[in-house]
Amino acid sequence: MRLCVLDASFAMAWVFADEANATADALLARLEARDCVVVPAVLWSLEVRNVLRSAVRRGRLSAELAEQQRQALRELPKVVVACPNGLGDEVDEIVRAHGLTSYDAAYLAVAVAHDLPLATADEALGAAARAAGVARYAG
Repeated sequence: MRLCVLDASFAMAWVFADEANATADALLARLEARDCVVVPAVLWSLEVRNVLRSAVRRGRLSAELAEQQRQALRELPKVVVACPNGLGDEVDEIVRAHGLTSYDAAYLAVAVAHDLPLATADEALGAAARAAGVARYAG
């Protein structure tokens, strides 16, 4: 079963204790039961890797713990879908309409295309999802 589109900001609740929340914990439990999330190809993995690298540089995680978290996130049950063309009209329209980065617009475009709720910790992306008629994942 596909539960939602998962953006990298939401997944960080499983990496950083100070970002943990009940909704993320409930989604992780469902994933452990082998439900799956949808992620845009390449984009999600690159964003996760960037956050982990930044956390190591800032001393928030050790390199060893960052690697453990990367491996755990890599193993999540997920369906990888094509990432919308960052230079295409679809993403551009979302960027203009909601003032999002092209990265966040890609998550929203995937949620719209697959008629799925969006799991995000990013408030601007959550507001754009609501405005676009996309539900925010709530558990």
